[in-house]
Order: sequence, then C-alpha cells, then structure tokens
Amino acid sequence: MSDTTDFSPKNILCPVDFSDLSSLALKYAAAGARLYNSKLIILHAGMFDLPRYFSRGETERLAREIIKTKDVIQGDLKDHFTGVLGKAAEGLDVEFEVYELNPVDAILQTAEKRSSGLIVLGTHGLTGVKRMLLGSVAENVIHSAGVPVFTVRQKVHDFIDVANQDASPHIERILCAVEVGESDRTVLKYAASIAGSFHARLTVLFSDESLEIKDLSASREILCKWISGTINTEYDLIPVIRKGSAADRIVEHGKEANSDLVVIGARHRLFHDAMILGRTTDLVVRHASAPVLVIPG
Repeated sequence: MSDTTDFSPKNILCPVDFSDLSSLALKYAAAGARLYNSKLIILHAGMFDLPRYFSRGETERLAREIIKTKDVIQGDLKDHFTGVLGKAAEGLDVEFEVYELNPVDAILQTAEKRSSGLIVLGTHGLTGVKRMLLGSVAENVIHSAGVPVFTVRQKVHDFIDVANQDASPHIERILCAVEVGESDRTVLKYAASIAGSFHARLTVLFSDESLEIKDLSASREILCKWISGTINTEYDLIPVIRKGSAADRIVEHGKEANSDLVVIGARHRLFHDAMILGRTTDLVVRHASAPVLVIPG
C-alpha cells in the first residue's frame, strides 16, 4: 500500500482583483495558510498599455505615474486583506505583489518563481458565448499550472458572507472524483491528506461511462480494492459508483451530498500538438456547486 501524499503547501498564491469573488478566494487561502502554516502571497496584476502616439516625454511621465499607481495598489491590497479577514489576518505570514502584466502570465510566473504549492482563485463558472468573450483566468491557469489550483465559488448550501470578517469557510465533506487507474492515485492521495487535515468525510466517486448494462457491484468491488491499495482507509470514507457521464454524475452527487470541496485530476489531453484540459474536468470546474481543487497530471 502506498503512503498518503502529504498535501502541505509551503507557499499559497492568491490573486486578488478586489471583487467579492476574489475576497471569497482570500478567505479560503487564509484558512489554508493558517492550517498548513504557509506563506500567503497576495497578487494583483493588470495591463496598462501606453498609446503609441505618445511622445517620449509623455511616455516617461506616465511610466512614473504607473510606478506610483503600483505603490497605491499595494497599499490597497494590504487594506483589502485586513478588511476582508479582520482578526483572521493576524499572525499570517503575508507578502503582497503587484505586476503590470497579463493576469494569467503574472499568476503562472509568480507561482513558479515563488515555488507556490497551491493557487487559490475565484471562478465565475461562465459558459458559452459569455465565457468566450470574457475569457477565463481560472481555466487558463488550470490548463498551464504545474501545481494544484483551487477554484473558488460560493457553495450552494453554505453561503459565506465576504463582507463579514468573522465568516470563514469550512470543509467537512470532500468529494474526490477518480478514474480507477494509476493516473488518479495521486488525486486520491491528495484528497485523503486534505480530508485528514480538515477531519472531513471523504467520498470517492467513480462514474462508469460504458454503454454496457451491468451490475455495478463488481465495479464497486474494483473501486474499493483500488482505494485500499492506494491509501490507508482509516478515514471517514464512502466509496460511490454511478452510471453515466462522469461530469454529470460528479456535479449531481456534489449537490446531493452538499460537498464543500470537489477534488479531481486535470486529465490533460493532446489536441493539435497542444495540451488542453479534459472535458470532464473542464465541465466540473464550470458547473460544480462547490469549490474545485484540480490536481495536475
């Protein structure tokens, strides 16, 4: 039996854009930093392109204004941090970073430079034309990050008031979606480690997508054997087998079980010589009723 992978990020990166969604992400990131005794790196990034027709003097003047603006934003970040967290901010090891850079590039570069073990950021879960027009920082980060990415949204069953400094997230029910194979053993190990840290109930879900009509008891036996061969099973653990589309069953069960966190593998696949996120992971990140932690392959 393999030992459980210890999920204990030393540096947690949390991008902030001052929205309610990023404030929610900040509450989760702070809770994780306190639990794991991690350094919390709070990042704000944005592009400021100077018009090409500006003279050299105008360009230099605006460049100086940008430097001043960065200093102001860093001060705003510190105020925002204490304003959102209140007493929960006390005692945390925090650093603030401001970059004039595309947010996705800033997040990925900072995560690599600072050896971040976890990225926590908000996602709107947009779909269709609206998502295509606005783009998705979260999805682009998930596609490229080499570390776990925690995408945050309000839990349907447990609203967290970001304006209330005393409101904090709780993780009591974790849903880990797996494929029974070597590639998802690490996903289960991470989920088990997090469940142990939070003393949470862990549900391990496998969705049988085959078209054959068969007794799922055999699939359940295979899942249980795979689980016991991957982690120690002293956790409050529930194996679950469902029939049908994996993405649909994961989202559905997450709602039914009031899951506080969904853990899933990135499952990248090759498309026209580029790596893209697997369809199941993509759909779960967009539609899950709770935050989703994506473990890279």
